[in-house]
Amino acid sequence: MDENQYHTNPTKRTRATREEMQERAVFVAEFSEEFAPVTVRQVFYAATVHGIIEKTEDGYSKIQQACLAGRRNGSIHYHHITDNSRSFYQVKSFDGLANASRSFAYTYKRDFWANSSDGVEVWLEKEALAGVVSPATTEYRVRLVPTRGFASETIVHNAVLTAKEEGRDRLFVLTLYDFDRSGQDAQAAIVRRMKDIGEEMGVEVIHQKLALTLHHINSMNLPTRPAKKKSSADKNWPYDFAVELDAMPPQVLRDIITDALEEHMPTQRREAFMQREEQEKSVIRMALSDIADL
Repeated sequence: MDENQYHTNPTKRTRATREEMQERAVFVAEFSEEFAPVTVRQVFYAATVHGIIEKTEDGYSKIQQACLAGRRNGSIHYHHITDNSRSFYQVKSFDGLANASRSFAYTYKRDFWANSSDGVEVWLEKEALAGVVSPATTEYRVRLVPTRGFASETIVHNAVLTAKEEGRDRLFVLTLYDFDRSGQDAQAAIVRRMKDIGEEMGVEVIHQKLALTLHHINSMNLPTRPAKKKSSADKNWPYDFAVELDAMPPQVLRDIITDALEEHMPTQRREAFMQREEQEKSVIRMALSDIADL
């Protein structure tokens, strides 16, 4: 790849024309609908690739404003843009047994892994991307663990402990982290510590790095940014560029996870579980209907 593409040339801010603003709004709406759910940063990277916006902080701000305007004027569905960086906590409650029984029957999910000696988890650096990849992890009923960078000792320990308590012999850890010094260090630290704890508990921890790799960057010509060189650790980064997970197209990101999970839970097996799940939902509805009438 051309080394020049790793650096963003200074861009003089100019006021966009009406046509440019309209083009930006249309692109944001169409991209969000086609690849939903997506993050604002994923829309931004896609816009830079298509020449809709410059790859600067000002360009990101413009895309952010376009996403907000589109959601407010109705051209973008609110659920098409995801942001898991802000959460709230509330106890789920019901207005009666009838409501609770319907909710339970609707949300009941069979554990695909209950009788498996293997456990599989997907670990993700950025919580903001959780909403983007969760459709894949939900389909295969595996844990998605956003770490917000370096994972705490508690999260790492509890992951292995849970695998042991569930009777797992092996725990497959599928990771997705930025291609930069911080992301790669965080990824390596998680795997190293989990393997140490696994040896203590008798659980074999097997790591599979899903993203982001140099192969992904080269094969998809992903947008880059200059690598940080502030700390001594940053200076040891062997590349003069870095790439964020957000730069990867959202559907490609989900497909990478799906392909990896399919190896552990093939479609035929999963469909058999889902068929049984539907039968059990019918049983639940009938069993709870009498209770709801009390």
